[in-house]
Amino acid sequence: MAGKMRNRRHLGRIGLATVVVVLGVGVWQGVAGATAADKTVKIQGHNANCGHPSGKGPIGMATFSRDGDELSIDVALTDASKNTDYFVELWIAKDNGGCRPVADLGPLLTDGAGQAEDVFSTLVDPKKHNFFVDVALEDNRAPTHGPEQSTKVDNDSLIAHI
Repeated sequence: MAGKMRNRRHLGRIGLATVVVVLGVGVWQGVAGATAADKTVKIQGHNANCGHPSGKGPIGMATFSRDGDELSIDVALTDASKNTDYFVELWIAKDNGGCRPVADLGPLLTDGAGQAEDVFSTLVDPKKHNFFVDVALEDNRAPTHGPEQSTKVDNDSLIAHI
């Protein structure tokens, strides 16, 4: 009987140590995963709704990554117009449903299949978290954004909260 008790205590210690290690690894993974989460959103064709859904089909994806005040956006067009110059702009979505431009990111030229990809980076206000990109068919530096202000073709991504 004494031998069985010793084995149970020994197994109990091993079991407790295993639980502590597993919990420790789980907590560490949670802390490590919380530092920089990417956010991928659709880029909708003919969308000028300040990052809100338009019901139009996607022409690509935008993946937002953030490190402090640096925001990187991987813009990947997969079903855009062929051999076309686009201009990528970063916008911030306001709480009231409006939006305002943050940065001109640069040009993006699609190939004969309507595909293109590039990564853009810019500094942003660390207090702001709701962004979207407009992959426009012409350079638009108008002070406001929306279908009534411009005749250009907007292709807004959905809003990425990052």
